[in-house]
Amino acid sequence: KSFIQPDVNPFVHTINLTVLQKCQVALMSVTLAPIRIVAVFVTFLFTWFIGCLVTLGVQIGDKNPVGHIRLALFQSLRVLGRLILFIMGFHWINVKGTRVEVDKAPILVVAPHSSMFDVLISFVYGPSSSGVSRAENFSIYGIGTLLKSFQPVLVSRTDPDSRQKTVQEICRRSVQMKGHWPQIVIYPEGTCTNRKSLITFKSGAFIPGVPVQPVVLQYLNKVDTYSWTWNGPSSLTLLWLTLCQWNNSVRVHFLPVYQPNMEEQQNPSLFANNVRMLMADILDLPCTDHTFEDCRLMREAENLNMPMETGLIEFTKLNRKLGMNLDALKGRLHEFSMLAQQQPDKMLNIDNFAKSLNVPVTEALEDLFKLYDRNESGLIDFREYVIGLSLVSKPAVTSETVQLAFKVFDTDVDGFISAQEFIKVMSATFGDNFNGKKIFNEITRKNPERVSYEEFYDFATQRPEYAKLFVWYYDMQQEYRYLFNIGI
Repeated sequence: KSFIQPDVNPFVHTINLTVLQKCQVALMSVTLAPIRIVAVFVTFLFTWFIGCLVTLGVQIGDKNPVGHIRLALFQSLRVLGRLILFIMGFHWINVKGTRVEVDKAPILVVAPHSSMFDVLISFVYGPSSSGVSRAENFSIYGIGTLLKSFQPVLVSRTDPDSRQKTVQEICRRSVQMKGHWPQIVIYPEGTCTNRKSLITFKSGAFIPGVPVQPVVLQYLNKVDTYSWTWNGPSSLTLLWLTLCQWNNSVRVHFLPVYQPNMEEQQNPSLFANNVRMLMADILDLPCTDHTFEDCRLMREAENLNMPMETGLIEFTKLNRKLGMNLDALKGRLHEFSMLAQQQPDKMLNIDNFAKSLNVPVTEALEDLFKLYDRNESGLIDFREYVIGLSLVSKPAVTSETVQLAFKVFDTDVDGFISAQEFIKVMSATFGDNFNGKKIFNEITRKNPERVSYEEFYDFATQRPEYAKLFVWYYDMQQEYRYLFNIGI
């Protein structure tokens, strides 16, 4: 049951406007929205100028926070940021709770992370704060200067040690130099969702083991023009629709500081999950094991001309319980796409499953198919395919079971399986119409006329679904022998 796919898909968002709402967008598009854009642009230019003053002489990656004079200028950036939000229609932002000082909670964890507006809303409330940003963002003209003024912790895609360095810098600021640096604002989900669940919290914010203040961010408008997901409206579409709203209502809820106990300090994943469950209770949302890696698999599925939802598998859960990493899952996704590509629903039914194995539909295959088809829908999706290979077929691939299966095929006990032996045994299982020669050719590598144990074992390892069928035949043979011996 723990492997059952949750109903919610956090990475899909659609906007369905009523006729009245469409009329509002049309009216605002030729009246207030253009005025807002001009006003935001002018305010942004002034904000950028202040940002240049704040960052004058400041180097990217400085190990010390800015001084008091720069900090005073930085406060004006917060005021200008709030003005930009007001111009965009965020007239009143409902703030619940109190943001504590850095000495009480060096880190703020904000969720759910759903919008391009999250960062601006988070930074305009309370004292100066820092954050975590991709190093590539500094190359964006105008935006890079403003990011530099926040002195964020940098994450680089090109540096293989970036994740470790990021964690070390978060620890340095929050533990070794506690009180000297401003609070670090972190979005532990690591990617945007549609706010219908809280996905897995990354452990980076929780590794230092220091108190954190959870912050719940809620957009309250009936029409959700904010959620920026992997499968949904573009950022420009969302921005324009947001500008076409009379008012954009937001609530920022500062929860009490979460003090980790000794076990949580030693186990960042436990710490992160407990904070997530606390925030989920406040929001009345479910928790799912989706993560940013699911987004990467969704993008990979799209590149393979499969529905993006194919890659939505709850990566964290499969990684934790099956030990499969992203590269392994990408490999399985390529396998699955080749099997299901020609199907209208991009999933495997019993006939496709049999065809992929080059065997006819028999009782043995139906039993195997049912083990894969966990929700009994009559179809195998990519998630079920991965789980089936790991929990159903792979356990059959042990040296003992494969050796027993090899002996069944090696009827003349010469240490090799000939094509005739293989076809005879498989035909006894799947019928005379079975094309065993095709599978035999897949197994053999050196001698086309016979298969060694090493080749047989390698094939069972690479195609564990066959191993399950081989073992099934061995078990069936043993059962027949037992019934014969007792006279039944």
